[in-house]
Amino acid sequence: MRSQALTLIAILTLLSTSLTGCISSTCVDSGDCEDDDGDDMVMDMVDDEPPDVWIGTPVPEFSGIDQHNRSWNASSFEGEVWVAYFSTPWCTHCETTLNAYDQAIPDGKFLIFNREFNDNYSNMTEWQETATERIGRNISRPFIHLPQFASDLNVYGIPQAFYVGGDGIILDYTLGARTDAGNLTAMFDEFSNPTA
Repeated sequence: MRSQALTLIAILTLLSTSLTGCISSTCVDSGDCEDDDGDDMVMDMVDDEPPDVWIGTPVPEFSGIDQHNRSWNASSFEGEVWVAYFSTPWCTHCETTLNAYDQAIPDGKFLIFNREFNDNYSNMTEWQETATERIGRNISRPFIHLPQFASDLNVYGIPQAFYVGGDGIILDYTLGARTDAGNLTAMFDEFSNPTA
């Protein structure tokens, strides 16, 4: 009997600790998301996917500078499908998704946006170097610190990516971990060549 009780306690402890780091959508809606240190946090895991509120809507105007001081805005992609990927430098478990997208999306069609407002996470060169080191290969995409753009777009969680049409309309999105680069490539190709 005692061994069954200990087993049950061990299982409950394991289940409760595996959920640490999750934040309810309530804190995101209220803007009161903080980690143990009192720093603002972004919801990195969600219980339910949001409704498809973005599909068919225009991407908000944005203007940002990447880690190489190159300027980017929505008109940088006029007439071309592209992907806006949102994450944060502190989300190390998001790097598997970043790796899959980096392998899947053609050069010049993929922007990585930091949605973290905390200035401690605003160095995009550092984020690129850290991601490159952890992933084990060079990630040479534009990294852009533009949390206001994420806020304007109502980014729901991380990692989240939006497929944007050449007319600036959001075609689709992904939310959460994605590791199959082949599926991401197929999705991009479907939007890039709708009649193919």
